[in-house]
Amino acid sequence: MTNLDRLLDPGTIAIAGLSADLTKHGGRVLGHLRRLGFEGAVWGVHPRVPQIDGVEMFVSIADLPQPPDLVISAVPAAATADVVADAAGVGAVIVFAGGFGESGAEGLALEEHLAEMVATTGTRLLGPNSGGVIRPGQGLAASFLTCLDRPKSEIRSGPVGLVTQSGGSGSYLHNLAAGRGGGLAVSVSTGNEVDIKLGEAIDSVSRLDEVKVILALIETVRDGEVFIDAVKASLARGKPVVACRIGTGVHGRSLMTSHTGAMAAPEAVLQGVLDSQAVVVAETPGEALEVAEMMARVGSPPGGRVGIVTHSGGIAIHLADLSERHGLELSAPGPDLAEALEPLLDHGAANNPLDMGGIIAGAARFAEVVAAFADSGDYDLVLAVSSAHPPHHSEERVGSLLAIETETPILHLWMAGDQARRPLTRLRSAGAPVTEDPRAAIRALAGLSRLASHEVRSPPGPVAGGPEAWGIPFVAGEIVANVDEAVAVAGRLGYPVVLKAVSPGLAHKTEVGGVKVDLGTEEQVRAGFEEIAAATADLDVEGIRVEPFRPGLEVIVGAIFDDRFGPLVSIGLGGVLTELLDDVVFAPSPVDSGDALEMIGRLRGRELFDGYRGTSPADVEGLADLVSVVSRGSVGLGLREIEINPLVWDGEEWVAVDWLWLL
Repeated sequence: MTNLDRLLDPGTIAIAGLSADLTKHGGRVLGHLRRLGFEGAVWGVHPRVPQIDGVEMFVSIADLPQPPDLVISAVPAAATADVVADAAGVGAVIVFAGGFGESGAEGLALEEHLAEMVATTGTRLLGPNSGGVIRPGQGLAASFLTCLDRPKSEIRSGPVGLVTQSGGSGSYLHNLAAGRGGGLAVSVSTGNEVDIKLGEAIDSVSRLDEVKVILALIETVRDGEVFIDAVKASLARGKPVVACRIGTGVHGRSLMTSHTGAMAAPEAVLQGVLDSQAVVVAETPGEALEVAEMMARVGSPPGGRVGIVTHSGGIAIHLADLSERHGLELSAPGPDLAEALEPLLDHGAANNPLDMGGIIAGAARFAEVVAAFADSGDYDLVLAVSSAHPPHHSEERVGSLLAIETETPILHLWMAGDQARRPLTRLRSAGAPVTEDPRAAIRALAGLSRLASHEVRSPPGPVAGGPEAWGIPFVAGEIVANVDEAVAVAGRLGYPVVLKAVSPGLAHKTEVGGVKVDLGTEEQVRAGFEEIAAATADLDVEGIRVEPFRPGLEVIVGAIFDDRFGPLVSIGLGGVLTELLDDVVFAPSPVDSGDALEMIGRLRGRELFDGYRGTSPADVEGLADLVSVVSRGSVGLGLREIEINPLVWDGEEWVAVDWLWLL
């Protein structure tokens, strides 16, 4: 067993700080372990060796009969270092105490000391400020959280494994799952993450057999590259990841030179990383649990075609709106299904979402229509939406829905209110994927649909050379020293032209008046040259570059090295206006062309590439190839930043108009 295995499945536990006052953290852990039926040995450690029924007590960890798998530190912050020092050589230590890095300079010094200590031993540390580990199926309740104060019968296992940086939020989710008749397979509260961080915890939890989906509550990601590898490994095990971001921070952007760097705020980078790894992102912890539980009960579908059945026109419209917002395509029923539906609909039409138009034909009619959708071959996933209906129909409705025999997964959105509470409980008890939240239902469907098309690819290899050796077309041009040379070059290149100041320290030329575009005459070139010369008189300018004016659809392609996630690539719309439009997508580098196509598809303005108001459709596949080569080239050169801005579709090809790169 590894030390993280010993953390999640310990055979022996020592509670440091276990006193005769069983209302304190140590005593609470002892009570929870006993109530959940933990079968391993539990020892107590306290310098005064109090007498506690049924517990063998010791002065120190060194006096224990053997090194335990897990030590629970239930002592104040000031005494924690002594416990960790004594625990060298054990499997793992959970530190409950707060008062470390979150509390100021003194606490941060204590936290740094803990980090130095565990770095020199084989012992792993969870916390400090951790809510502990709960794994009901193993009787493991190494936690003081109040969710464990429930009756034993309500502390159940379930299909979702939780990794959280917030112990309180974890306790809330245990309560939420228990209140619905379910539970969590395991929860790990990483706290301040002196040692065990989010990514490593996700990887370990995803290895547990009872876990079908990972739910991660994320404040910040400290181990970015480990986190990415852990998500990939979890997906490879058939266990998708659902996340809720419960905090963002400010970090490091002032050091970046390019537009790309300026836009790489922590929340934008994290969102890009999550999207690139097919992580489903929910807005609240409760919604994230709903999504995770539904996905856990469905598994991986063969495709992403979704059909929705309801008997409310308003709800059908609402779900269509949500589907569009979350990128879920709802194709209309095929001709065979449309024909089969005709006798089953009351004033409805064969659309998707389908509004049956009424439920006057009996309680089983709804299930007949759902079954028709599921058996049609038109859809890979079906959402059955039970809105308000006659209460006396509910039991028969649920019975007929549960009796459907089909290989197509059927998810349930139960919007019938408290008149149908017992049938809802019956659905849940049967293990059906069900939620009362329309947004959670659509997020789950969108996540499942994305998983069906997502591939965990091996990263492509780097490319050598600089940008001009990567096969990227660059706009022609010449650097001139005076206005007469500018006019002569403009005449050779052909009007209209662009003038740009050339300076090694000038990243954003437009912001200092160093660019003039669409100059169509000699007079405009002369005036533009003089204006640029005046605006940049105090700068170290090597000359002014004259280029053909290449109007068209503008994008920005860039790459940076992020201190959490390593090399990243980005694509954004708008060229020099990208920061204003805020339409940019990040992903870990390197990416292949398929990954780059997914990135382009996540841009809000994606439809612009299809042609807009008479403009020619852009070569999206060619753009994806360019994004890929920039990502691979930046990794190959070890660049800190590179940016092509703008990269223009001129109706015939993508051409780089300006670029910046920094080692």
